[in-house]
Amino acid sequence: MTVWKSLLGASAFVIGSIAQASTLEPVIDSFRLADLLESQQVKVLEIRSEEKAYLASHIPGSVYIPYGEFRGPKTNPGKLPELKQLAKSLGSRGIDTLDSVVIVHDGVTTTDFGAAARVYWTLKSVGFESLAILNGGFRGYQKDGFELASGWTAVEPANPQLVFNATWYADTTEVAKQVAGQGNAKLLDARLDAFYAGKAWHDAAARPGILPGAEQFAFEAFFDKNTPLLKHANEVQSIVTSQQLNQPGTISYCNTGHWAATNWFVLSEVAKVPDVKLYAESMVEWSALNKPMENVPTSVQFAILKTKKWFGNLVN
Repeated sequence: MTVWKSLLGASAFVIGSIAQASTLEPVIDSFRLADLLESQQVKVLEIRSEEKAYLASHIPGSVYIPYGEFRGPKTNPGKLPELKQLAKSLGSRGIDTLDSVVIVHDGVTTTDFGAAARVYWTLKSVGFESLAILNGGFRGYQKDGFELASGWTAVEPANPQLVFNATWYADTTEVAKQVAGQGNAKLLDARLDAFYAGKAWHDAAARPGILPGAEQFAFEAFFDKNTPLLKHANEVQSIVTSQQLNQPGTISYCNTGHWAATNWFVLSEVAKVPDVKLYAESMVEWSALNKPMENVPTSVQFAILKTKKWFGNLVN
């Protein structure tokens, strides 16, 4: 058995063999997670934003991998990670494709859930079959009063064999075919209104705008108001049906495949809409390749928007 990193004088929770569990529900709450941990049926992966915060307080037995290790470079953060490096990251934390894994985000904002959804999509796409997201994340688990641990977790290293399965992935070539009218997929923009209107854009994007013909459904509508809690499955299904989001073959996109991962997750995993795909690289890659776009501001409008954004960053 190997201790992940160093204990640094702190107490370590040691993970031994975990009994393989039946396939998890895609969303679980803190009480369900506590039961699974007690029966040693799952491994917990925390992707919280700060390693220091994880060391100070985390779910007993959990391991930490920063969200960035599931992402691409700053110039194209939605790009898929290198499988060799991802396997190394997972294996060093004792996580294998045969494990049942619960993904834990910070639990502060709805965007935090998007990070967990993106990690869920990534793990599913490389061979994991039993996955769940902790609704409410670490903050929710903490508020529910469950015991917490500190320091590093000791693990037995694993050697996961990752093979990418493109079933849930749409690349730029596939999206371009849809835009050109060579397919019947629904292009679904997960971003907030300002992005869809062409008034906001990701820093790594070449310009604002949307995929031609795309419809919008902002990811935040799937959450309870002013909380990072995903609505109950029945409410989600009602939204999906009423908003006509249940079209098979939908391609979800945003700026970098983060917010869009929430829409992919809700449609594919919770509402069980068939053949939903994620355009992981999304508008950052699309705009960099100078592909056709709609809702694009004029050069003068864009210059004004950039100036406003610059001043806004100074104030913030």
